[in-house]
Order: sequence, then C-alpha cells, then structure tokens
Amino acid sequence: SNRRLTARVLQKNVDAITLRDSHSREELADMGVTAPEIVLSADPTVILPAAAREEVDWMMTRRGLTPGGRYITFVLRPWPGFEEKKTAFAAAAEHAWRVHGLTPVFVPVEPYRDVAAAQKVTALLRCPFHALEDTGNSAQTIGLLARMEVVVSMRLHGLVFAAGQGVPLVGVVYDPKVSSFLSYIGQDLFTDLDSLTADRLIAQVDAACTRVGDTAFLTESVARLRRVEGRNSQTAAKLLGIAVPDQM
Repeated sequence: SNRRLTARVLQKNVDAITLRDSHSREELADMGVTAPEIVLSADPTVILPAAAREEVDWMMTRRGLTPGGRYITFVLRPWPGFEEKKTAFAAAAEHAWRVHGLTPVFVPVEPYRDVAAAQKVTALLRCPFHALEDTGNSAQTIGLLARMEVVVSMRLHGLVFAAGQGVPLVGVVYDPKVSSFLSYIGQDLFTDLDSLTADRLIAQVDAACTRVGDTAFLTESVARLRRVEGRNSQTAAKLLGIAVPDQM
C-alpha cells in the first residue's frame, strides 16, 4: 500500500527524478511511475570536495596515522549475519598487512553504530591496526579515504566517497543499493555479505591492490562519475528554465 501511495504522489506531483543507479529506475518502473522525467545520474556526494591536504595531515596525525603511510581502510556496519563474517574481515586485514604492507584502518561512517562492528573484528587481529572513533566532517572523511590505497566497505557512502577520489574499491553487499551503485559505475570487486568468505575477500583485496597506481583506470572512473553526476544540476536547471551546456 505504501508503494502504491508513493507512486500516486510521484505521478501527480513530481516533474523530474534523478537516480544514482539503474536498479532505482527498475524500481520506479515496477511501481508504475512513468509521468516524471526520469534521469540516470549519480549520487551527488561523488563531487563533494576533500579537505585541504594540510587539514587532512593534521587530522591523521591527531588520530595516530602517518601522512604518507600505506593503509587499507575497512568501513563496516552492524547487520544481520555480520557476526558470522567477522573472521573473514579479520583474515583479509591481516593478509593486507602481511602480503601488501598495508596497515588496516577501521573507519566509521555512522560512529554510534559502526565503531562496535569494527571492534568485533579488531579483537581478532594479530597485526598492527588503527580503529578510529570518528573522522570529522564529510570533507575530512573524504580526504582521509583519498589517502588510503584500498577501501573495503559495507557502507554505501564509504564506497561513494572513495570512488569519487579514485581509490580502488572492494564492496561487501548487505543491500541491493550497494551492488547497484558499484555495477553502475563499472566496479566489479564486490560480494554479498551472505556468501562472503575469507578466501573470497582476500582475493578481491589482492585484485584491488593491483589497481593501485593504475592512473588510467582510476582517472577514467572518477571522470565518468563526475560527468554523470552533472545530470543532477542540469535536470534542475532545465526545470528552472536556466540554459546550461548539454552534457547529458
């Protein structure tokens, strides 16, 4: 009944809808939403700027990290089934340290929930690690993720922030919105939480590490994201009758 009500409101009252992935477009079609102009775009947060380099250096130093250090970040969240998979995350973190020389850093996107999830994994580690309780504002968080060599994330916005900075990604999918976003932006390293194993996560971390320094791959990924995100402002400008260059 909520879907029918939502569809009825959208049909009667909305002129345009921008979406961050193709799965969302399929959902609207399934709901029977056809009247508004529907535009595939990208999450607007992909173009949020990172904090200045000096500010990120200061933030990292205050949290015990070395600017210029080699790190892999894990962005975890509590979710049904996470408890059974914590050993897989721990194995991948230790593998990144032993094989690739990357120190694990655990970063919360929602501190009041994510810190507890990280603690379940760090309690199992036998290698150096950093567990942050906060990452400051969004610009500082983006700046921090930009310094990582690889980001492994359950959180969608951990992936969005890192993708916008051209950082190699590994996604762990707890909700279809995560896989939809990664598929839409051309990222192939992700697996469902339900089927996650230590071996599978380690293999994807290894694959992500091969992309570190692949300027062509990472730059094109970021450029495509930013081009597609421009459709948000262009759609708004069209509604307001403002002339803008057509890049859609």
